[in-house]
Amino acid sequence: MKGLQQFIVELRNSKDQEEEYKKITQEINNIHQKFQSGTSLNGYQRKKYICKLLYIYIVGNSELIDFGLKESFELLNSSVFSEKKLGYLAVSILLNNHKNSKQSLFTVKDHLNYILDEAHEYLIRDLQSRDEEVNCLAIQMIANCFTASNVIIYDSDPNASNWIELIDLVYASVTSPMNKPIVKQKALLALNSLLQLYPEVILKNVNWIPRLLKVIEESKDFGVLISTVPLLNFLLSLKAEVVKSIIPSVSRRLYSIVVENECPQDYYYYDTPAPWLVVKLLRFVENCFLVVDGNNVPKITLEKLDQNSINELRQVVFKAFQNASKHVKGLPNRNSQSAILFQAVSLAVFLDASSEVIMRASNALLMLINSNETNTRYLALDALIKLTSRSNSTYLSTKEKFTETLPIYVKLLNDRDISVKRKALDLLYTICNSESYTIIVNELLNYFPHADMQMKQELAIKIAVLAEQFATDSIWYVTTMLKLLSTGGESSNGVGFIGSEVWERIVQIVVNNDTMQKQTCKIIINLMKRPFNNHQSTQLSENLVKVAAFILGEYGDQVNDIAETNIQVQYKLLYGAYFTVSLSTRAMLLTSFLKFLVKFPESEFVPEIVDLFEIETQSMDLEIQTRAFEYLKLSTNNSDFALAKAVIRSLPAFNQQESPLLSRLGIPTPPNLTRSKSLVMAQNIKRPEKSDMTLTSNWYSGYHRMLNFDAGIFFENQLIKITYRIVKSNFNLAIKFIILNNASKTVGETITGLTLLNLESLASDTEPNYTLHTKQLPESNVVDKTQLEIDVKIRGITELKENPILSLTFKCGGSFNHLNLKFPVSVLKTLTPTALVGYEEFERRWSQIGNHLKADGEYITTIHLNHRQDESQISRLLTRVGFAVVQPPVLSNAIDISGVGILHTQKSNYGLLVKFINLDEIGKDLRLVARCTGGGVAEIVALTLKEIFVG
Repeated sequence: MKGLQQFIVELRNSKDQEEEYKKITQEINNIHQKFQSGTSLNGYQRKKYICKLLYIYIVGNSELIDFGLKESFELLNSSVFSEKKLGYLAVSILLNNHKNSKQSLFTVKDHLNYILDEAHEYLIRDLQSRDEEVNCLAIQMIANCFTASNVIIYDSDPNASNWIELIDLVYASVTSPMNKPIVKQKALLALNSLLQLYPEVILKNVNWIPRLLKVIEESKDFGVLISTVPLLNFLLSLKAEVVKSIIPSVSRRLYSIVVENECPQDYYYYDTPAPWLVVKLLRFVENCFLVVDGNNVPKITLEKLDQNSINELRQVVFKAFQNASKHVKGLPNRNSQSAILFQAVSLAVFLDASSEVIMRASNALLMLINSNETNTRYLALDALIKLTSRSNSTYLSTKEKFTETLPIYVKLLNDRDISVKRKALDLLYTICNSESYTIIVNELLNYFPHADMQMKQELAIKIAVLAEQFATDSIWYVTTMLKLLSTGGESSNGVGFIGSEVWERIVQIVVNNDTMQKQTCKIIINLMKRPFNNHQSTQLSENLVKVAAFILGEYGDQVNDIAETNIQVQYKLLYGAYFTVSLSTRAMLLTSFLKFLVKFPESEFVPEIVDLFEIETQSMDLEIQTRAFEYLKLSTNNSDFALAKAVIRSLPAFNQQESPLLSRLGIPTPPNLTRSKSLVMAQNIKRPEKSDMTLTSNWYSGYHRMLNFDAGIFFENQLIKITYRIVKSNFNLAIKFIILNNASKTVGETITGLTLLNLESLASDTEPNYTLHTKQLPESNVVDKTQLEIDVKIRGITELKENPILSLTFKCGGSFNHLNLKFPVSVLKTLTPTALVGYEEFERRWSQIGNHLKADGEYITTIHLNHRQDESQISRLLTRVGFAVVQPPVLSNAIDISGVGILHTQKSNYGLLVKFINLDEIGKDLRLVARCTGGGVAEIVALTLKEIFVG
């Protein structure tokens, strides 16, 4: 467009800003007249004028171009792609400019609704278009304009229906099998933005997450995979237990890229296959382990993953360490290998990596620490910190390795970049242990006077925490802390580097330890005479003066018998500091002087103290004035200082809680202290309750069959059939599911994308009564059959409401299928029969339980059967469940049958006895009485047996 080019040249040739502004206003008036003239503008002219307006906007005149929005929307109606493309660009810019011009009236949420109102009909039309290029334009505008943090759309909002319509169409663009990868790439990013604005949509549509995971699993395009990772991380924050099902697919993908080098040539970065994708996927897996529940318990642990996925991830990590240890040519290759290394290190510790793997990773990172590039040094240090803080490895802390690397870390404390200095400090803090703490603390003390001003507060806190955490000698601890205070805790403008927590903690420890008080007084006096390593100022550290005011005032009389430390020396030191410190510290010193006066009323400094009190009664500071007045009255109105002695009586010991210093730390703490925090979730969203999934119709027949029998059909429909077999071993159960392809017979199709979406335990998170572990995952594509194996460990007495849910997804004949099937994990499955002498022995034990546990050991319930039962049928059922059947000595037509067995759990074993007695003549109403040696167990067992009979 020559007119546009000429306009730009003219603006650039302006002599000054005033001339440029004049040309811009002339051009805007001209464009405004063209738009208002009523004459029809062709697409070329409209494009030219819109482009001029956009250029005016770019050069900083946004307030002048609002009127172009209507013409920009006209371009969206064009059938010419270049005009529509420019229209979307202009609309995106000018709609956002509307926010700036009305900023005082708009919240971010208002602005988003405004954009939606203005652009809704155009976006819906173009999303429904059959032209994929047009789809992409609409999707790209959505991704650009509807991204905002801390904004949530709710179902109750007036614009909710328009948002839902938009989200539905973008979701369809992601899941449609007909769309090209480029459309899916853009749609995935746009969908991520929309769902973060309106998360209730995906929480209500229970099949959306499984469908999205299926799209990700089946995608072979690396560009699509890269675009899915932000959405995966968001879904992880909503339903971690469901998103966990994607980990096997992710591990296989990582293994194929990193270990087997399977990667399209277009996605190689020099010699490295798809480093961006590898790093993103490794970080996603790490994020899975970082998600925690409300009790800070990880939702996904290694035990919840199948062994094959774990092995693949371990091999990926090991290969990343190998590649990083090799010499590579060129900076790009080195950078990509380092990026993968850093992320592999973060993940390794969650995979229970061996000591050899940790050692290899540490050595690779230590090589990078010496890099000439600041970013590489920083990232290598950060990775070492994660490796050390999250793992139980002591490799970097061993005497030999510590001696070798300490000079490197100390050197990095003097790096030219402050971020590297901070990371070096964090690493020293992280690797510190009971053997190296004295060396590290002394190095940091020596470094403190030379440290950057921005680092001194953080440095002081870390020194204090390390000293308190590892010190075994209380005198060493106090000496070290006082040295820290005496190095100078204030800058030239009076800003404190060392928080009050440090000196307050010293006071607490000294007050609580009688044996330390005398020695601490001596150390304080010596440091006030000759401050430790203080080369910058002759002025005493104010924090040291605070400690001195408190400790000498309280315990200074204990060293009065020594000439170098007598009370006269103490007074001179404190009085000399009085007029150099802040008002709050002066207030403390006034209290110390009162204590000196009362304890040593005959000393020559008493008149000087009284004079000071009198002078300070005229102080402009209310606190100083009040104290001085009260202390003056106490010291002059009573010759024996009876009231004053009551005021300054000895302090009681502090109630020591957790050190307040720990709350000041902002870095990873050493192993076993804390867990990492979870991912940041969207705010103000009603989270799904545990097991909010709807069970598949016809699920109960298989569930009831598993309660009764140890093998059979679990579920069946036209497409799929699932059989099961339970193998028992004490309190361990192995459930082997065989999944058969019924569709091959009914519609001649193969089952594809078969995924264990979730295996959700409904047991308590803190002390679960059972644990689940997926031993073998099913194959993804099922022509004939495949196998799923789950190991169950019964830890306690499981209740019916705690039974887990098996969630499977698969595709067949183009349809997406989702099964939610509950299966029983009953403690009765651990029941084994016990041999008794006879009915008399049974009755004896029955009485023993009744006498010992009373009502807590017994539970009685009535069973109403649909069909009559006789003794032989009940006997067979009891035997099948695991009881030894006991017959009464005298047989009759009435039902009177008993069973006995032992329940096995990881926590304990329980003796179980039951009786069935008929209440009617035909055997349809039974009384079940259960007694058990474990309190409360009888009820759960009885209800489970009732479920077996009635169901």
